[in-house]
Parts: sequence; C-alpha cells; structure tokens
Amino acid sequence: MTFKADVWQKTIKEHQESRKETLDLQLNIQDAMINYLKTVGETEDFTLTYHEFGEIELHCNGDLFDLEQIGGFCDVFGLKILINNRTIIEDYLTDTTSVKTSYLFTTNTIPKKEEE
Repeated sequence: MTFKADVWQKTIKEHQESRKETLDLQLNIQDAMINYLKTVGETEDFTLTYHEFGEIELHCNGDLFDLEQIGGFCDVFGLKILINNRTIIEDYLTDTTSVKTSYLFTTNTIPKKEEE
C-alpha cells in the first residue's frame, strides 16, 4: 500500500509530538525522584536515571541513603529494588577508602486499597 507524501508527513508529525510528550513526562518523573532524594539525603552526590520502561538507576558516591530512606523512596514512587550493589575500594598507598553504592529499581504494582 502506497501513501502520498502528505499522509506520511502527518504520520511523522504525530509521532514526533507523541515522542516529545513521552520525553517530557519521563523528565518530569526523573526530576521528581531527584528532588525527593535531595530532600531526604545529606548530599547531592548521586546520579539518577529514569528509563522509559520503568527501570531506575541510582548511583551514589558513598552511603548516602539508609534503608529507611530507600524504603520511603520505593513507597512514594511505587518501586521495588531489583539489585543493590555496594563496592568498597581501599587504597593503601594513599590511605584512602571510597564507597560506591548502586541501586536498580523497577516499577512495582501498587496494591489497591480495600474499600471500608
């Protein structure tokens, strides 16, 4: 089936508009998550990436968040932890220690509240 150029232009334009709305929504969600973590954490030494399929990567320099803060983050955004990785690197030559903590979250089904 062959369409005229104006049909394809319209289809492409619709796709571009839809994609822009999706990207804007993705950035809004990511910004909300970052702002939440900034309010509960003691520092902003972390990076957070929200992927379009619902995976969230959080990488921290050090132990920025305790279990209660991570649990609150999961509760607020309806997430569950898939992977938690903590790496400690000790450099005996410079007498320094660095800690890197990474989390991988996914969206979780939010249970429906029972009607009272």
